[in-house]
Amino acid sequence: MRAVLSAWFSAALVAALAVCTLKVMAPAIERGEPVDEYAQVLRVHLPWLLFCTFMAVTAGSYVRDRDGGPGRVLAALPVPLLGSLAAAVLGIPFSDTAVGVILHLIEAVLGVALGLALSRTLSRRWAAEVADAGERRGRRKARR
Repeated sequence: MRAVLSAWFSAALVAALAVCTLKVMAPAIERGEPVDEYAQVLRVHLPWLLFCTFMAVTAGSYVRDRDGGPGRVLAALPVPLLGSLAAAVLGIPFSDTAVGVILHLIEAVLGVALGLALSRTLSRRWAAEVADAGERRGRRKARR
């Protein structure tokens, strides 16, 4: 349970940074003006997806020893979902409409999937490097 709480806390710190960043980066919306889709994607949706991926990597690093995938997903998913809702409540442009909230939720789920895959790959690579270093150390001792 301690690992899950640590995962949520670290992901919440990243989520707070993400929401503050979106608040600053989001283009201003003027009613009646045409929407600049490129600005919306590059300044709101892409950063949110990247931050959700980073939230999942930070949360996944705490629960990387868990065997089951559902446990890792349950540890990493709540914070990005709550961050999406927080962005809507704070009125961040393109996040305060129903379509914007749905897009942010989809991006959160996709970011968590990418982040957990990245976290798992990095932990396996690190474990392989540590095992390889231990094996080399054992061979050196055997030669002496």
